[in-house]
Amino acid sequence: MTLDAVADDAGVSRSAIYRRWASSDELVLDVLDHALGQLPGPDPTVASEAFWSDVREGLRVAVAGLSNPVEHGAIQLWLGRLTHQPKLHRRYWERRVKPRRERAIESLREAAARGQVADARDADLLIDMLAGVLLYRYFLTPQELRKDESDEQWLDRLADLAERLLSPGPPSGDGDA
Repeated sequence: MTLDAVADDAGVSRSAIYRRWASSDELVLDVLDHALGQLPGPDPTVASEAFWSDVREGLRVAVAGLSNPVEHGAIQLWLGRLTHQPKLHRRYWERRVKPRRERAIESLREAAARGQVADARDADLLIDMLAGVLLYRYFLTPQELRKDESDEQWLDRLADLAERLLSPGPPSGDGDA
C-alpha cells in the first residue's frame, strides 16, 4: 500500500492524505479501527450467570480470528511494524488493546464478587497470561506442530484448565492426589 495509491483510489491529492494522516501507518491504524470496530470480536465483558460458557465463546471468537490465515497474516505484519514505532504502538495499545483488557479484568473481578471465580486479586496478570497463551499458539508455534490437536480441542482444554484453576471450592479431578 502506498499513499499515492490511496490518494488515487480516493480521488484526492497525496497532500490531502497527509493533512489527515502523518504516515501510511497512521492511516492503516484508522482503517483497522474502523474495520475491526465493525467485525464481531471477542467481547471480554462477561457479566452473566453463564460465566464459563461466555468465556469459552469469547475464546472461540478470538481463536477463529487468529487461525484465519488472512487475519493471522495481517496481525503478524502489523505487530511487527508496531515494535519499531513506539508512538504508533502506544496509540494501538490505547485504542485496541487496553479497553478490551480492562473490560476483561473487570468481568473477572465481577465474577469473583458473584462467587463464580475463587480469586481475582491478580485479574490483570491472569488476563495477560491468557492473551500470552493465545499469541504463543498462533504466532510462535508452527502450524505443523499444532496438528495433533484441533483448535477446538485445544481451546476446550484451555478453558477447562482456567475453570479448574479459578473456580471456587475444591479442585475437581479424577481423585488422583
